[in-house]
Amino acid sequence: MAFWKRKKNWEDEYDEYYAQDRRAEPAKKPGRFRFVPHVFLLIFLGSLFVGGAGLVSGPAMVEKLLTAMATPVGLVWLGLIGLVYFCILNRQAWPAVTGFGCWLILTIGGNQLVSNWLAETLEAPFQDIDIFQLEPFDTIVVLGGGTSSRQNGRSQLGINGDRIATAARLFHAGQVTRLICTGTQTFRSSPDDLHPHEEAAEILIGLGVPRESVLQMRGENTSQEMANLKTWLDRNNPEGRVGILTSAWHLPRAIRLAESLGLEVSPVPSNFVSLPFVPSPHLVIPGGRELMVTGNMMREYLARLVDR
Repeated sequence: MAFWKRKKNWEDEYDEYYAQDRRAEPAKKPGRFRFVPHVFLLIFLGSLFVGGAGLVSGPAMVEKLLTAMATPVGLVWLGLIGLVYFCILNRQAWPAVTGFGCWLILTIGGNQLVSNWLAETLEAPFQDIDIFQLEPFDTIVVLGGGTSSRQNGRSQLGINGDRIATAARLFHAGQVTRLICTGTQTFRSSPDDLHPHEEAAEILIGLGVPRESVLQMRGENTSQEMANLKTWLDRNNPEGRVGILTSAWHLPRAIRLAESLGLEVSPVPSNFVSLPFVPSPHLVIPGGRELMVTGNMMREYLARLVDR
Protein backbone atom coordinates (compact mmCIF):
# COMPACT_ATOMS: atom_id res chain seq x y z
CA MET A 1 0.00 0.00 0.00
CA ALA A 2 1.32 3.38 -0.93
CA PHE A 3 2.39 5.46 2.05
CA TRP A 4 -0.01 8.26 1.07
CA LYS A 5 -2.94 5.94 1.31
CA ARG A 6 -2.00 4.55 4.73
CA LYS A 7 -4.28 5.55 7.60
CA LYS A 8 -2.78 7.26 10.61
CA ASN A 9 -2.80 5.35 13.83
CA TRP A 10 -3.36 7.02 17.20
CA GLU A 11 0.36 7.39 17.86
CA ASP A 12 0.85 9.40 14.69
CA GLU A 13 -2.08 11.61 15.53
CA TYR A 14 -0.72 12.14 19.08
CA ASP A 15 2.71 13.14 17.80
CA GLU A 16 1.26 15.40 15.17
CA TYR A 17 -0.98 17.14 17.68
CA TYR A 18 1.83 18.02 20.08
CA ALA A 19 4.35 18.77 17.38
CA GLN A 20 2.29 21.44 15.70
CA ASP A 21 3.22 25.06 16.31
CA ARG A 22 0.32 26.34 18.31
CA ARG A 23 0.21 29.70 20.02
CA ALA A 24 -0.52 29.54 23.69
CA GLU A 25 -3.63 31.30 24.75
CA PRO A 26 -2.82 34.67 26.30
CA ALA A 27 -2.95 34.61 30.11
CA LYS A 28 -5.84 36.44 31.60
CA LYS A 29 -4.88 39.66 33.30
CA PRO A 30 -5.85 39.90 36.95
CA GLY A 31 -8.88 42.00 37.60
CA ARG A 32 -8.20 45.65 38.30
CA PHE A 33 -10.43 45.65 41.38
CA ARG A 34 -9.59 42.24 42.80
CA PHE A 35 -8.02 43.74 45.96
CA VAL A 36 -10.98 45.99 46.74
CA PRO A 37 -12.82 43.35 48.84
CA HIS A 38 -9.67 42.85 50.90
CA VAL A 39 -9.35 46.58 51.51
CA PHE A 40 -12.93 46.69 52.74
CA LEU A 41 -12.22 43.65 54.92
CA LEU A 42 -9.30 45.41 56.61
CA ILE A 43 -11.40 48.56 57.11
CA PHE A 44 -14.18 46.45 58.58
CA LEU A 45 -11.82 44.71 61.02
CA GLY A 46 -10.35 48.07 62.03
CA SER A 47 -13.83 49.46 62.60
CA LEU A 48 -14.65 46.50 64.83
CA PHE A 49 -11.51 47.17 66.87
CA VAL A 50 -12.26 50.89 67.28
CA GLY A 51 -15.93 50.24 67.99
CA GLY A 52 -15.10 47.60 70.59
CA ALA A 53 -12.72 49.99 72.34
CA GLY A 54 -15.47 52.62 72.31
CA LEU A 55 -17.95 50.23 73.94
CA VAL A 56 -15.45 49.38 76.67
CA SER A 57 -13.89 52.80 77.34
CA GLY A 58 -16.31 55.32 75.89
CA PRO A 59 -16.27 57.86 73.04
CA ALA A 60 -13.14 59.58 74.35
CA MET A 61 -11.09 56.45 73.67
CA VAL A 62 -12.42 56.28 70.10
CA GLU A 63 -11.22 59.84 69.52
CA LYS A 64 -7.79 59.01 70.96
CA LEU A 65 -7.50 55.86 68.86
CA LEU A 66 -8.34 57.68 65.65
CA THR A 67 -5.89 60.46 66.55
CA ALA A 68 -3.15 57.91 67.26
CA MET A 69 -3.78 56.26 63.89
CA ALA A 70 -3.56 59.62 62.11
CA THR A 71 -0.07 60.42 63.43
CA PRO A 72 2.99 59.55 61.31
CA VAL A 73 3.82 56.61 63.59
CA GLY A 74 0.24 55.36 63.42
CA LEU A 75 0.09 55.67 59.64
CA VAL A 76 3.33 53.71 59.24
CA TRP A 77 1.99 51.07 61.63
CA LEU A 78 -1.24 50.72 59.63
CA GLY A 79 0.69 50.72 56.36
CA LEU A 80 2.86 47.83 57.54
CA ILE A 81 -0.25 45.83 58.45
CA GLY A 82 -1.62 46.35 54.94
CA LEU A 83 1.75 45.55 53.36
CA VAL A 84 2.10 42.25 55.24
CA TYR A 85 -1.51 41.26 54.48
CA PHE A 86 -1.21 41.79 50.73
CA CYS A 87 2.23 40.18 50.57
CA ILE A 88 0.74 37.08 52.15
CA LEU A 89 -2.18 37.28 49.75
CA ASN A 90 0.28 37.29 46.83
CA ARG A 91 2.42 34.57 48.41
CA GLN A 92 5.44 36.84 48.66
CA ALA A 93 7.19 35.25 51.61
CA TRP A 94 10.28 37.39 52.16
CA PRO A 95 8.56 40.79 51.81
CA ALA A 96 5.89 39.53 54.23
CA VAL A 97 8.48 38.37 56.77
CA THR A 98 10.48 41.60 56.47
CA GLY A 99 7.37 43.76 56.79
CA PHE A 100 6.17 41.77 59.79
CA GLY A 101 9.57 42.15 61.46
CA CYS A 102 9.46 45.93 61.00
CA TRP A 103 5.88 46.04 62.28
CA LEU A 104 6.82 43.97 65.34
CA ILE A 105 9.78 46.21 66.23
CA LEU A 106 7.63 49.32 65.85
CA THR A 107 4.78 47.82 67.88
CA ILE A 108 6.99 46.65 70.75
CA GLY A 109 9.21 49.73 70.83
CA GLY A 110 6.23 52.09 70.83
CA ASN A 111 4.15 50.13 73.33
CA GLN A 112 3.26 51.97 76.52
CA LEU A 113 3.78 48.94 78.78
CA VAL A 114 7.19 48.14 77.29
CA SER A 115 8.55 51.70 77.45
CA ASN A 116 7.19 52.17 80.98
CA TRP A 117 8.72 48.90 82.18
CA LEU A 118 12.13 49.79 80.74
CA ALA A 119 12.01 53.19 82.46
CA GLU A 120 10.98 51.66 85.78
CA THR A 121 13.93 49.26 85.75
CA LEU A 122 16.31 52.26 85.72
CA GLU A 123 14.30 54.64 87.93
CA ALA A 124 13.32 52.15 90.65
CA PRO A 125 16.25 52.89 93.03
CA PHE A 126 15.27 56.59 93.16
CA GLN A 127 11.47 56.45 93.29
CA ASP A 128 11.26 56.91 97.06
CA ILE A 129 13.83 59.71 97.35
CA ASP A 130 12.39 63.01 98.59
CA ILE A 131 14.92 65.55 97.39
CA PHE A 132 13.80 68.11 99.99
CA GLN A 133 14.51 65.66 102.81
CA LEU A 134 18.11 65.13 101.72
CA GLU A 135 20.99 66.60 103.71
CA PRO A 136 22.17 69.96 102.33
CA PHE A 137 24.75 69.97 99.54
CA ASP A 138 27.74 72.19 99.01
CA THR A 139 27.66 71.55 95.24
CA ILE A 140 25.16 70.00 92.88
CA VAL A 141 26.21 69.21 89.31
CA VAL A 142 23.31 69.70 86.88
CA LEU A 143 24.04 67.55 83.85
CA GLY A 144 23.28 69.07 80.45
CA GLY A 145 20.42 68.00 78.24
CA GLY A 146 17.48 69.80 79.82
CA THR A 147 17.54 72.93 77.67
CA SER A 148 17.51 74.14 74.08
CA SER A 149 17.91 77.40 72.17
CA ARG A 150 15.31 79.02 69.96
CA GLN A 151 16.18 80.61 66.61
CA ASN A 152 16.33 84.00 68.27
CA GLY A 153 19.09 82.74 70.58
CA ARG A 154 17.01 82.63 73.74
CA SER A 155 17.20 79.60 76.01
CA GLN A 156 14.23 77.48 77.00
CA LEU A 157 13.55 74.29 78.94
CA GLY A 158 13.45 71.09 76.90
CA ILE A 159 11.85 67.70 77.46
CA ASN A 160 14.26 67.04 80.32
CA GLY A 161 13.83 70.54 81.72
CA ASP A 162 12.79 69.25 85.14
CA ARG A 163 16.54 69.01 85.83
CA ILE A 164 16.83 72.81 85.74
CA ALA A 165 13.59 73.41 87.64
CA THR A 166 14.65 70.97 90.38
CA ALA A 167 18.03 72.70 90.71
CA ALA A 168 16.35 76.11 91.14
CA ARG A 169 13.88 74.71 93.69
CA LEU A 170 16.68 73.14 95.74
CA PHE A 171 18.68 76.37 95.73
CA HIS A 172 15.74 78.49 96.87
CA ALA A 173 14.93 75.89 99.55
CA GLY A 174 18.44 76.33 100.95
CA GLN A 175 19.47 72.77 100.07
CA VAL A 176 22.51 73.70 98.00
CA THR A 177 25.13 76.47 97.96
CA ARG A 178 26.57 76.09 94.45
CA LEU A 179 25.23 74.80 91.13
CA ILE A 180 27.49 73.59 88.31
CA CYS A 181 25.92 73.42 84.84
CA THR A 182 27.54 71.06 82.35
CA GLY A 183 27.24 70.13 78.68
CA THR A 184 28.86 71.11 75.38
CA GLN A 185 27.44 70.79 71.89
CA THR A 186 29.52 68.80 69.43
CA PHE A 187 28.05 70.68 66.46
CA ARG A 188 26.77 74.25 66.58
CA SER A 189 24.56 75.85 63.94
CA SER A 190 26.26 79.23 64.48
CA PRO A 191 28.65 80.95 66.91
CA ASP A 192 25.57 82.44 68.62
CA ASP A 193 24.17 78.98 69.33
CA LEU A 194 24.62 78.47 73.08
CA HIS A 195 26.08 75.38 74.68
CA PRO A 196 23.86 73.43 77.13
CA HIS A 197 25.86 74.70 80.13
CA GLU A 198 25.33 78.29 78.95
CA GLU A 199 21.60 77.72 78.39
CA ALA A 200 21.14 76.14 81.83
CA ALA A 201 23.07 78.93 83.56
CA GLU A 202 21.04 81.59 81.77
CA ILE A 203 17.75 80.00 82.82
CA LEU A 204 18.84 79.43 86.43
CA ILE A 205 19.91 83.07 86.76
CA GLY A 206 16.58 84.07 85.26
CA LEU A 207 14.85 81.96 87.94
CA GLY A 208 16.51 83.97 90.68
CA VAL A 209 19.69 82.02 91.40
CA PRO A 210 22.57 84.51 91.97
CA ARG A 211 25.09 84.61 89.15
CA GLU A 212 27.99 83.92 91.52
CA SER A 213 26.32 80.68 92.65
CA VAL A 214 26.16 79.26 89.10
CA LEU A 215 29.32 77.76 87.61
CA GLN A 216 29.74 76.25 84.15
CA MET A 217 31.62 73.17 83.02
CA ARG A 218 32.23 71.68 79.59
CA GLY A 219 31.73 68.09 78.44
CA GLU A 220 30.30 66.57 75.27
CA ASN A 221 29.01 63.43 77.03
CA THR A 222 28.57 62.03 80.51
CA SER A 223 32.04 60.48 80.57
CA GLN A 224 33.69 63.82 79.81
CA GLU A 225 31.45 65.61 82.30
CA MET A 226 32.51 63.23 85.10
CA ALA A 227 36.18 63.53 84.14
CA ASN A 228 35.94 67.34 84.19
CA LEU A 229 34.10 67.17 87.50
CA LYS A 230 36.92 65.13 89.03
CA THR A 231 39.45 67.70 87.84
CA TRP A 232 37.40 70.52 89.35
CA LEU A 233 36.90 68.70 92.66
CA ASP A 234 40.60 67.86 92.96
CA ARG A 235 41.45 71.51 92.33
CA ASN A 236 38.84 73.13 94.60
CA ASN A 237 38.28 70.40 97.22
CA PRO A 238 34.82 71.51 98.47
CA GLU A 239 34.09 70.64 102.07
CA GLY A 240 30.42 69.70 101.79
CA ARG A 241 28.50 67.00 99.95
CA VAL A 242 28.44 66.83 96.18
CA GLY A 243 25.31 65.73 94.29
CA ILE A 244 24.62 64.68 90.70
CA LEU A 245 21.31 66.00 89.38
CA THR A 246 19.95 64.50 86.19
CA SER A 247 16.99 62.50 84.90
CA ALA A 248 16.25 59.52 87.15
CA TRP A 249 16.70 57.07 84.27
CA HIS A 250 20.13 58.58 83.54
CA LEU A 251 21.31 58.57 87.15
CA PRO A 252 22.57 54.95 87.27
CA ARG A 253 24.97 55.69 84.41
CA ALA A 254 26.14 59.02 85.85
CA ILE A 255 26.73 57.57 89.33
CA ARG A 256 28.53 54.52 87.91
CA LEU A 257 30.90 56.71 85.86
CA ALA A 258 31.55 59.03 88.81
CA GLU A 259 32.32 56.15 91.16
CA SER A 260 34.65 54.58 88.58
CA LEU A 261 36.75 57.78 88.91
CA GLY A 262 36.74 57.56 92.69
CA LEU A 263 34.22 60.36 93.23
CA GLU A 264 31.89 60.35 96.23
CA VAL A 265 28.62 61.76 94.95
CA SER A 266 24.96 61.49 95.91
CA PRO A 267 22.10 61.02 93.45
CA VAL A 268 19.54 63.79 93.03
CA PRO A 269 16.77 62.43 90.76
CA SER A 270 14.46 64.45 88.54
CA ASN A 271 12.43 64.10 85.36
CA PHE A 272 10.90 60.66 85.98
CA VAL A 273 9.33 59.26 82.82
CA SER A 274 7.70 56.09 84.18
CA LEU A 275 4.02 56.73 84.82
CA PRO A 276 1.17 54.93 86.61
CA PHE A 277 -0.88 52.67 84.36
CA VAL A 278 -3.72 54.41 82.51
CA PRO A 279 -5.77 53.11 79.56
CA SER A 280 -4.26 54.48 76.38
CA PRO A 281 -4.31 53.83 72.61
CA HIS A 282 -0.59 53.18 72.92
CA LEU A 283 -1.29 49.87 74.61
CA VAL A 284 -1.90 48.71 71.01
CA ILE A 285 -0.89 51.46 68.59
CA PRO A 286 2.74 52.63 68.98
CA GLY A 287 3.26 56.21 70.08
CA GLY A 288 6.00 58.73 69.42
CA ARG A 289 6.66 59.42 73.12
CA GLU A 290 6.87 55.71 73.86
CA LEU A 291 9.37 55.21 71.03
CA MET A 292 11.49 58.05 72.40
CA VAL A 293 11.43 56.63 75.95
CA THR A 294 12.29 53.14 74.71
CA GLY A 295 15.17 54.57 72.66
CA ASN A 296 16.56 56.48 75.66
CA MET A 297 16.38 53.43 77.91
CA MET A 298 18.05 51.20 75.32
CA ARG A 299 20.84 53.76 74.98
CA GLU A 300 21.41 53.59 78.75
CA TYR A 301 21.64 49.80 78.66
CA LEU A 302 23.97 49.91 75.67
CA ALA A 303 26.19 52.37 77.53
CA ARG A 304 26.32 49.97 80.47
CA LEU A 305 27.19 47.13 78.12
CA VAL A 306 30.20 48.97 76.67
CA ASP A 307 31.09 50.60 80.03
CA ARG A 308 30.49 54.16 78.90
